[in-house]
Amino acid sequence: MSSSLLPAPGRRLVLAFALGAGLLSGCAGGKAEQRPDVVWPLPPEKARVKFLRAFAREDDLNAGGFQTALRVVIPASPDAVIQQPTGLALSPDGRFLYVTCASVGRVIRVDLRESKLEVVSIDEGKQPASPFDVAVDGQGNLYISDMVNHAVWAYTPAGKFLLKIPVGDKPTGVAVDPRRQLLYVVVGVTQKTDHRVEVFSLKGQKLRTMGTRGIGPGQFNFPTHLAVGRDGNLYVVDMLNFRVQVFDPEGQLVTMFGMPGAGEPGTFDKAKGVALDGFGNVYVTDSQQGTVQIFNPAYQPLLTFAGRATLPGYLLVPGAIAIDARNTIYVADFAGGSVNEYQLINTTAEDSFLAPPEGKAEAGGPTTK
Repeated sequence: MSSSLLPAPGRRLVLAFALGAGLLSGCAGGKAEQRPDVVWPLPPEKARVKFLRAFAREDDLNAGGFQTALRVVIPASPDAVIQQPTGLALSPDGRFLYVTCASVGRVIRVDLRESKLEVVSIDEGKQPASPFDVAVDGQGNLYISDMVNHAVWAYTPAGKFLLKIPVGDKPTGVAVDPRRQLLYVVVGVTQKTDHRVEVFSLKGQKLRTMGTRGIGPGQFNFPTHLAVGRDGNLYVVDMLNFRVQVFDPEGQLVTMFGMPGAGEPGTFDKAKGVALDGFGNVYVTDSQQGTVQIFNPAYQPLLTFAGRATLPGYLLVPGAIAIDARNTIYVADFAGGSVNEYQLINTTAEDSFLAPPEGKAEAGGPTTK
């Protein structure tokens, strides 16, 4: 039987609160105690997700001595602060994390290697008024949805304007399929318009429309964020239908998973963000519960981590999520005004497969070794 991300058989999957009495630093004999790791699930289960840090300012990145000295001479921009983050995207090499802050009209670039935050310098007069979400193509170009101007703006990594793509009413979530050169945009998320996904080429040519407002397969009810898998399948968080819908690169519905609920594995209250790790597991944030759920490639629930609390590692209103090639997980906490960083640990591809109960084969389920 393979090891699983799930707790041991027979134990109910729960939010793993890893905050013991000694979590907060204290003093013993004048010596500060080291904070224990914040991990999920709780011991004695094997830890699978570890909280690393939360950041909103450059100081939060724990820069080394040289960077600290440099900032004494050249102070960071006072605008280089993450506020109410709504979108996340990583550069192809994983060095830069882009954060959109729609309420303040700001796009922040986090240099994860040099521990720096800066406002993306966009060509004057060609800036999004309300940058909700951001996606990055294979060359590192940025695609930023703008709810006020009803468009997606494209820029080089340095912020040089490339093109403006009119996309319809109030675009929100965006995603890029770099292999097929496709841009996906969630459009029309209001009470009076169709809720749909528009598909464009990266040069701005409209290719097709996916869905209308409704509850049926392939329809949407307040969709939010998007993600593209390695196989080109598109994952759409269908928030008020309490599910994630999966489409192939041609726009045909493959499957959907999730149901209404408030914290039970496989259920969603207000799902918002979606991303995939290097093993093909799917991560979905829930803004109402403050959690992140992990599903395996067969869309079975594996683990829930975080939770709504004002404690290290926890989340208030999580939304966008991004995962790099090393399975480092970044979650935008809108109400917390920061990005939480986690690491998937002690995990291999085999851990995504669930073992059937003893002596019973699971028909149609994933195999185990």
